[in-house]
Amino acid sequence: PKDLSPMRPVAPIDLTEKMTAPVLGIFGNEDQRPSPDQVNRTEEVLKKLGKTYEFHRYDGVGHGFFAAERPAYRAEQATDGWRKVYAFLDKYIGPRITV
Repeated sequence: PKDLSPMRPVAPIDLTEKMTAPVLGIFGNEDQRPSPDQVNRTEEVLKKLGKTYEFHRYDGVGHGFFAAERPAYRAEQATDGWRKVYAFLDKYIGPRITV
């Protein structure tokens, strides 16, 4: 509630019921936006509503670990995360065309 404002009158988690697309979440367990507790609560709601989702978490990394130009970048976790992104897209959209 403290994060709600005229520009964000509804918490994103309150929109979960209307979601129809599969959801991929890749999180650092040291991140605070979203925090591990927020990720847990979101996962509970997704499960309760029977939504299709995949969540992956990495210990020892925080926000921005995918961004190679940032100090928070973690190559090993980012590389694994990208593998998970491509696998998710292949599964739900279709395999990539390679030339």
